[in-house]
Amino acid sequence: MRKRIIFSVSVFLLGVIIYFLYIFGLLSKSNMILSFMRNFIPDICWTFSFFFMSIIFSKKIFKNYILANSLYVLFIAVLYESFQLFHIVRGTFDIIDLILYSISVLIACLIEKYIWRERYE
Repeated sequence: MRKRIIFSVSVFLLGVIIYFLYIFGLLSKSNMILSFMRNFIPDICWTFSFFFMSIIFSKKIFKNYILANSLYVLFIAVLYESFQLFHIVRGTFDIIDLILYSISVLIACLIEKYIWRERYE
């Protein structure tokens, strides 16, 4: 559990750092790689962080906690993007965000299922 928390906080901080580097002008959209980092890496970091923080709680509630947690995280991501689409929250709806959220949750499921589940518990 402790490793999940450390991983979650670290990944979240990475996303925050990338976001603020762009805000303060230290990262620009001058090339495709920097543009990708600014637009999508913080979203991927948010997804990983949210997945592994919420897995700690869902393990105690659900028998099939990986599936339940995956659906929960994807629901929140789709809900947030939908709010952006209908201008309820600030931001721009992007289908690529939804695809990246799905890929991130899939990778997080694989990490949980095959690596951390066997090694650390």
